[in-house]
Amino acid sequence: MLNDVHLLERHSLLSSADYREIKDKVSHYLCPHSFNVLRDEPIHTRLNGVFFGDSALLDLHYGAPVEITVGDIADQYLFRITLQGHCEVAHGRRSAAMQTGNLSVSSPFAQSRIVTDGQCRNLILRVDRDALETQLQRLLGRSLRQSVIFDVSVDHLGAGVVSLYHTLDYICRLYGSGVEGPRIADSLSEYLMQLLLTQLPHNYSADLLSDTRAPLPHHVKKARDYIEEHLDQPISLTTLSELCGVSVRTLQNGFNQFLQQAPVEYIRDRRLAMIHESLKQGRAGETVTDILLRHGINSFGHFSSAYRQRYGCLPSDTLRRRKH
Repeated sequence: MLNDVHLLERHSLLSSADYREIKDKVSHYLCPHSFNVLRDEPIHTRLNGVFFGDSALLDLHYGAPVEITVGDIADQYLFRITLQGHCEVAHGRRSAAMQTGNLSVSSPFAQSRIVTDGQCRNLILRVDRDALETQLQRLLGRSLRQSVIFDVSVDHLGAGVVSLYHTLDYICRLYGSGVEGPRIADSLSEYLMQLLLTQLPHNYSADLLSDTRAPLPHHVKKARDYIEEHLDQPISLTTLSELCGVSVRTLQNGFNQFLQQAPVEYIRDRRLAMIHESLKQGRAGETVTDILLRHGINSFGHFSSAYRQRYGCLPSDTLRRRKH
């Protein structure tokens, strides 16, 4: 397993002994961070990597014992496989000791601290947060109440992790042999996200296991379909219950049981997701106000608060990133 990681050496991104260059390049390709060399010895860092769809696979070896501090990575997930040596990983309030072959995960909205020995070499899978959470919404058939949070340390002998390792080994061989292209890149990224969500433990794992994909009751499906078609218009519970021929209470109970959300929460989260996508795509010259009005939002302050709680930033921040 992971015998072909050496093939990523054909995709060198960095080979340097200069501290500032190392910090800048690793921050650029992986995530913003700072690091300190723990002993008075020379450092020579190598970083290899490939980028495909909403994912990247990076082979990082600092070449000296270091302490790495990663801030709030709001936009991505990092799945870290220790190829050699060992490291201590602390993520938020949780921590784990990583030996060769182990897997650790850094999720958004918590700081990470990693202490490595001089031999430590990690293969890191970086996955875009929006893309992964969109994939989970498709698997569940509903919006998410909170971000996906993976366990920091995962049993490397579990069937799911073994499948992940075989897949990453396969990707190394593909890119090592020069096979590239947008179609294969997108399909690889999508498959990896499904593998991560269905095979690694996280706070939605129980929901995925209990989801039998049984058809929704008619009144819940009819209400959900109406909501999806009218997200840019006011939607009342009375309108939905009359449309479906059931009482408001029956409608609420149906949503809570089968979609794990009240109708009002479902409408709110679907609007947030829709406007988030519009902000990411941002037409030339379009402002946040333009986008909100186009989607039927008039209470800008209330919406901005809900958006920040869901995505960790203001709507203007998302639009600004698109423009740059």
